Amino acid sequence: MPEDRLADWIRANGHSIAALELAAPLDDLAPLAELIGSARVVGLGESAHHVREFYQLRHRILRFLVERCGFTVLAMEAPFTESGLLDDWLDGGSGDVAALASAAVPAFSLGEVPELHEALRWLREHNKRPDSTRIRYLGADLPGSVGSPLPALTAIQPVLAVIDPEALPILARATEIVSRFHDPAPMKVLFGYSTIDQAERDALTAALAELVARLHRLRNREYAKGRADEHMLATYQLRGAWLIDQLHREMAVTGIETASTFRDIYIAESIRRLLDRDPSTRIVLTAHNWHLMKAPEPFEADELYPAGYHLAAELGADYRAIGLTARQGRTGIVADDITGETGFPFKEAPLPPPESGATAAGKAIESAFPDSGLARIVDLHAAAEVGDAKEYSRMRTANYFFDQSAFACFDALCCVTETTGTEPTRSS
Repeated sequence: MPEDRLADWIRANGHSIAALELAAPLDDLAPLAELIGSARVVGLGESAHHVREFYQLRHRILRFLVERCGFTVLAMEAPFTESGLLDDWLDGGSGDVAALASAAVPAFSLGEVPELHEALRWLREHNKRPDSTRIRYLGADLPGSVGSPLPALTAIQPVLAVIDPEALPILARATEIVSRFHDPAPMKVLFGYSTIDQAERDALTAALAELVARLHRLRNREYAKGRADEHMLATYQLRGAWLIDQLHREMAVTGIETASTFRDIYIAESIRRLLDRDPSTRIVLTAHNWHLMKAPEPFEADELYPAGYHLAAELGADYRAIGLTARQGRTGIVADDITGETGFPFKEAPLPPPESGATAAGKAIESAFPDSGLARIVDLHAAAEVGDAKEYSRMRTANYFFDQSAFACFDALCCVTETTGTEPTRSS
């Protein structure tokens, strides 16, 4: 019979993490192999961006999945259009990893983290070994992440010039409108969209819709001419630009929470697109816990649907989600200067104790984890059978708690005992 108390069960059955360093032996992660099984996609989350220990642990798990389980792709919550920057570098291309990561993972300066650079260097060295399977990189998020469609429009221009030159004036019109609110800082773009008048917003939406329709009309002709890859890539880039436009329009009406789910549609599609193109692919997807959740989040009178919800619905057991959270310490939160006018867009802040997450709605699951050791991983399917498990219906995100059961959202949960912000957050 299972223990009656989740805290006791976790102490007895949770798997302790022996080290956080990327180069440490991997045997402590061996229980993950059974939990993951033959899944083609594993999501590795984080309850907040810019937390040093989350990067370290995710990268150790990434190394385990590559070396012990045969995974072949690192996909990140980063723009699709810029994927080639890091994919080429992992394959031996030139350039400085810090500069390339900053350009390829620009939103909220997520590419400016030394722990990420360390993991990318490890992947590059792995790819150099003659006996190793090449690991690829994929930015799965919307072009420009949460920001501007301009990178996608720029990327499709050479293809459109070949396959549909008559559409170039339409593309030029869309590009000209987007250029008025484009900025490298994603939050500036989101707020800048509101500065263009409604007639121009509608003209942009109409231009993007016309470009999408024209490319679809030419699909079979381009495939017959041997340009299937070019057509598919341009179509997917353009779909990203169209979804960003829908995100902007939705945000102007309902706010960022609902609008951001257009990102989740594209993240899930990017993963499925890669699986369809190569059935042997096994993907590690790193993103915020919210994007990886298998269950929708209740929101006002409706629900919000994360990428993990879409992946679980379509892949079933081929998708496994591992959430990362923290018991105590410090975390990264969005800085007061959200538009990035000055300095770094995140800062370090203290975590409230997990016991403070208890309300009439339930307890925070982090309070069931011990406050000693480095970290512990728990199989949530087994833990859900414990007597008082249903009482733990809340979990952390950033430096607060929200009403969502980890048991419904993840296959496993790893709780780091104490966390700190990344180097950029501590110096901001």
